[in-house]
Amino acid sequence: MDHRFTEKPMKHSCCLLVLALGACGPGVYTRAEVVYAEPAQYVYIVPADRVVVVTREVLVNRGYVVYRVEQHGRNRIVWARRGDDEIVRVFVTPDGDRVLVRGLSEGRERGDRGKHKGWTRKGHADEVIAAIDVRLRPAH
Repeated sequence: MDHRFTEKPMKHSCCLLVLALGACGPGVYTRAEVVYAEPAQYVYIVPADRVVVVTREVLVNRGYVVYRVEQHGRNRIVWARRGDDEIVRVFVTPDGDRVLVRGLSEGRERGDRGKHKGWTRKGHADEVIAAIDVRLRPAH
C-alpha cells in the first residue's frame, strides 16, 4: 500500500498540535480573558478613573513602576513591575454604576533572563488589592 498520501496530513496535524500547545504553555502571560472570567475581588461604586488613579498611587507607594495602562473597550488594565522578576496587573471593569476590580501577580525565577522559562501566575496580588480597598472603601 502506498503511504505517501496518508503520512503528510498526519505530520501536518502533529505540527499544528505542537504549535497550539506551545502558545498555551509557560512563558506567556495569563490572558486577560481568563482573569475576567474569575469573580471580582472587590466591587466599588466610584468612577473607573478614580480606581485607576488610586491603583497607580498604591503601586508606586509599594515600590512598583507603573509602565502601562491599557484600555480594552471600557476595561482598563494597569501593568506594574518591581524589579525584573515580578509583574502585577490590576483589571478595572466598569459594570453600570459599579466598578469591578481584580488583581493578578506573575513572576519568573531569579536569573531567568534569556533562559525563556517564562512567567508563571503567582496569585491575585492580594496585598496590592487590599491596599487599594483601604483607599476606596467608603468611611463608616
